[in-house]
Amino acid sequence: MRYKIATEYLDVVQGLWDSWEDDAQVGDKASGVFVDPDKLHRLDHKGEFFQVRGPLNIKRSRQGQPVIFQAGASEDGRNFASKRANAIFAPAQTFEDVQEYYRDVKVRARGFGRDPSELFVLPGIGPVIGSTEAEAEAKFQELSALVSIEDALRMLGRSFNDHDFTVYDLDAPFPNVGAIGWNSNQSQSLKVINAAREENLTLRQAALRFATPRGNFVGTPEQIADRLQLWFESEGADGFVLFEPLPRQFDVFVDHVVPILQARGLLREEYEGTTFRENLGLPFPVNRYTEQLRIKAAG
Repeated sequence: MRYKIATEYLDVVQGLWDSWEDDAQVGDKASGVFVDPDKLHRLDHKGEFFQVRGPLNIKRSRQGQPVIFQAGASEDGRNFASKRANAIFAPAQTFEDVQEYYRDVKVRARGFGRDPSELFVLPGIGPVIGSTEAEAEAKFQELSALVSIEDALRMLGRSFNDHDFTVYDLDAPFPNVGAIGWNSNQSQSLKVINAAREENLTLRQAALRFATPRGNFVGTPEQIADRLQLWFESEGADGFVLFEPLPRQFDVFVDHVVPILQARGLLREEYEGTTFRENLGLPFPVNRYTEQLRIKAAG
């Protein structure tokens, strides 16, 4: 159901973003004409979930339309992303899992008549970096120690429709909550359930593990750069979304990992464009009404 709603919602917002043609705003003070009414369009959407008249009260952005991000690894999520998204905020699991996900959504995109190179798979990573392997490991242990069991249970609940896990015995086997997960974050909840079943994890063990997963990016700057390069060059990622797991780790990444990637020719030193869409290399989306006029004029 949620992807049915998401599909219609995206239809609405993209229709609204096109409600102004690119040159609809005249802004002529002398004549007093602010907008060309022939280039301003009502949407008049009447669907199963939304009714929206439009148009917007602002003109199109310089990107034409904002870049569409999606996050989801379930069957429906993969289809939705492959058909409609420009970029996917993907789970960063094992290298083999990432490769499978990458190749799968690219094949699906092609099946929907899209150019797979215009769908960017961007795993989310939080590198923990040390000048030595021992220092990186110590920092990861510092990160793990910051999470209380109460916080871990709350974080675990997010993948299970914000289920309250505090009602269970922490040291009993992981509870049977598969049905709750199926109606929430299917991919993450299934990963938790499978790990708990295969390794006989208690609720406490599962919550703490998934609150601070070790991941693939704990190491020295060179090791982090090597893994980023491997994923990028081996059909695992088109780029990455970084978050900061500990204070100043982003500074460490910028100061010590970025120069390595730039020296290897893997990371730009200057931005080529002035918008996010341009710097991703995505084409400018032609306004639907302008395109209809062009097709009509061409006969």
